[in-house]
Amino acid sequence: MKSIVINSQTREVKEVTLADVLKDTYAHIGCSMVETGEYINATDALMIDEEGYFNEGLCGFFFGDKFYYGNAVVWGTNPEDGDNADCSVSVEYVLAQVEWVDMHKASLIRERVMNRPFTFIAY
Repeated sequence: MKSIVINSQTREVKEVTLADVLKDTYAHIGCSMVETGEYINATDALMIDEEGYFNEGLCGFFFGDKFYYGNAVVWGTNPEDGDNADCSVSVEYVLAQVEWVDMHKASLIRERVMNRPFTFIAY
């Protein structure tokens, strides 16, 4: 499956082929649990480390106006059945959305997120 890796440590955005989608995603992100960070369009999603903020010493990036700590992989899906498919966005598109954050600034953002009090919303 054609995907795109966003590596915040090396500041690279590149196309890769995921032979084993989950196993290869874990290797590129450096984790063992992924979640959807955001949907890029109707068929592509930015996958991130589900427990990323528990790690220390990582760089990060803004994708549009949202901050992500660590690395990410763009997955595509088939709209007919929801199965994995090649992503439809280009490396150039993804790179244009990314603003790199160095380790120092990323750690400050991480600390702010980790130390934010819980917010309870009642309806």
